Amino acid sequence: MIIIYMLQILLIFLSIYIISSKNNLKAIIFFSIFSLVTASLYYFLKAPDLALAEVAIGSAITPLIYIIAISKQREFLVVSHISKRDSFLLNTKDTVGKGYKLLDDFTKHYNLKLVINHGKYDELKGIFRSRNIDLVIEKSKKNGRYILKGKKTSILMNKLAQLTITDDDIEVITIEEGEIYD
Repeated sequence: MIIIYMLQILLIFLSIYIISSKNNLKAIIFFSIFSLVTASLYYFLKAPDLALAEVAIGSAITPLIYIIAISKQREFLVVSHISKRDSFLLNTKDTVGKGYKLLDDFTKHYNLKLVINHGKYDELKGIFRSRNIDLVIEKSKKNGRYILKGKKTSILMNKLAQLTITDDDIEVITIEEGEIYD
């Protein structure tokens, strides 16, 4: 009976670590361990059929799907509607713009490659269609603020909004999937 309580406590610690982990691969590994501990708990609670299903699905198939999905998404695609002469996204040997520095640090933190396209959605060919765009940058004509637009469902957009909350000249707007915001 004591082992059941210890496994339950271990599940609590594993779930806290998974939620707070910044490294996706570590989170997936600990999710798999979480499933194995859960399967052990099912076995000790006399549910071997659930334990077997949990081992197969929770610790093998689901982490594999996560790893495949993460390996497919390694780029952070940004479409810029601001002038190339604007210093916000400037990246030269001498000068790095505030926006470029922010996005570069942000993408490095999440192990993504920053891809900035200065143009329109129509100019993106191949697999880069409007639904794959992570961020659109525009400059407000009213107040001169830089507007960063992205999908409301994106975890990365939520993190970007948290990073820029104290920045007065940057505004993050999240948009519902399929919504067009001009």
